[in-house]
Amino acid sequence: MRREAVVEEIELNPLGEIRMGCDAYGVVIKTNFGCFDIFKDIPVLIGHADHSKCISQSECKRYLLVKGSFGTYILDIKEQSISIYKTTIRGKNNEWSEEQAIFGKDKTHIQGFSQTYYLQFPFVKKAQFNEVLSKFESLRKQQIEAAVNAL
Repeated sequence: MRREAVVEEIELNPLGEIRMGCDAYGVVIKTNFGCFDIFKDIPVLIGHADHSKCISQSECKRYLLVKGSFGTYILDIKEQSISIYKTTIRGKNNEWSEEQAIFGKDKTHIQGFSQTYYLQFPFVKKAQFNEVLSKFESLRKQQIEAAVNAL
């Protein structure tokens, strides 16, 4: 018998005022398969405390879509893994790039939300996610710096 993934609780973690008049909140997502606390200190909600505007579950109940202010993530509840759809990369001299994250050769189509998400970033177990994300961001920052210096 297959267990259905259930979101049991979403806790907000106040992070303070991120810009004038806008409070920011990180989130901790508790499911019956485990807890995603990786977004606890990342501003996901800015200017409001209604997580239903930013977090939704797929029709098949396996995936969560987290549309944060600086990134869009897909969480695989059953595998306890995370992938990135979109992210914001900041360079050394205030350059920034809002882009679809491409890292490695994995490609996955996730359906069951208001749109199909084409992921080009691997699903990574949550324990290793920050390490893999750091490698991706480091590579992209080098590429952005090289592009800026090419002028």
